[in-house]
Amino acid sequence: MAARILDHPGTGERLIVHTAPEESAGALLLFEYVTGLSMPGAPDHSHADQQERVEVLAGTLHCRVDGRERVLQTGEAIVIPPGVPHAVWNGETGESRSMGEFRPAGETLATLEAYFGRGDA
Repeated sequence: MAARILDHPGTGERLIVHTAPEESAGALLLFEYVTGLSMPGAPDHSHADQQERVEVLAGTLHCRVDGRERVLQTGEAIVIPPGVPHAVWNGETGESRSMGEFRPAGETLATLEAYFGRGDA
C-alpha cells in the first residue's frame, strides 16, 4: 500500500503513514512525523496497552519520560513502555523528522487522523 500522507492545515505538521493497523492485523502503526518550528506536542500522557518508540531521523526532539527530560539527537531513539507518562516535542527552531511506532496499533491512527483533519493548533 502507498504511504498515506496527512498535512495539518494550521501548523504545517506532516504525518506519513508507512504501516497502517489494517496492514499488520493491528499489531503495528509506523509513521514518519515532520514538524517545523518549535511545537509543544501533546501534554504528558500514557498509553495503557501500547509501547511507543520514537527515533529521530533529522534534527532533535525533546522528550519527558516518567518525569525525566532529555533531548534526542539524530539517530537516537527512545522506547516508552505501556503505562509510562511521557511527552515528545520539537523544542528547537528547525525542522524535526522522526519515526513513530506503536505496538499494538490501537486507535492511535484514528486519533491522529482526527487531529490532522480538524486542523487543531
